[in-house]
Amino acid sequence: MKTPKINGHNAPAFCRHLQTLSSLAGLDLPYPFDLYNTLLRLERKANRLTTALCNGIESEQEQEKTEQQLDKIENKVRELLPNLKTFFINRDPRGHALKIKEDERLALGMWSDWGGYGILAPEF
Repeated sequence: MKTPKINGHNAPAFCRHLQTLSSLAGLDLPYPFDLYNTLLRLERKANRLTTALCNGIESEQEQEKTEQQLDKIENKVRELLPNLKTFFINRDPRGHALKIKEDERLALGMWSDWGGYGILAPEF
């Protein structure tokens, strides 16, 4: 995968974020770009799915399929980041989808939203 393009002003925060992701994944890589890109892709997919749920899905089968896709994303994130304890998928499509609770976010020093939740795949 490609190295993400980031604003030079955010480069130090981006590097710290990558190092935190590396430790959560149990990797010995200072800058795991592939992991970040995978999480960013999962973030975007989860956000599309939660938006669809919020807008209302007419068919019960479609709704169940969407829920199953969100479960797969959750399992994939837990597989990628086995050292993460408080991960959840935010079902409100107005914000980021892949989050961690505030207490763990503070301990890790991760990027956060206005609610204090940690964001796994922010765009820098």
